[in-house]
Amino acid sequence: PSYYELGDVNGTIKACLATGFSRSNATLENKLFKNSNSSRAVRASGDSLHSEVLLLSGNHTGKCEIGTYENESVVCVETLDKDVTVNTVSLLVVALRLLFIKTVVFNVLMTLRLWLRH
Repeated sequence: PSYYELGDVNGTIKACLATGFSRSNATLENKLFKNSNSSRAVRASGDSLHSEVLLLSGNHTGKCEIGTYENESVVCVETLDKDVTVNTVSLLVVALRLLFIKTVVFNVLMTLRLWLRH
C-alpha cells in the first residue's frame, strides 16, 4: 500500500490513509494499523484497489509511512521472467491471425471478381 499522512490546517486532526492495495489485510503488517482500531479496508468499486484510513490522536508519535513494517520480508518486488515457450506461442498466434486475414481478403476478392463477370 501507499501511505499518506493527512491533516487539517490547524494540525488538530491527523489521519493516515493507506491506499492502492489488492489484499484486504495488507495493512496489518504496518505497526500503526495493526495496533489500532482502524476502519476496515474497502473498495470504491468492484474491481478497484482497497483503501483504509486511521485517525491519529494528537499525542501520537508514530509515522504514517511504508517503512513501519514489523516484518520487512513482506515487501517484495515482482519480476516477470522471459519465457521461450510464451514467445513462441505468441508468434504462432500472430502468424495464424495474419493467415486468417489473408484468407478472408482473398475470398472477398474472388467473390467480387465472380460477381463482376456475370
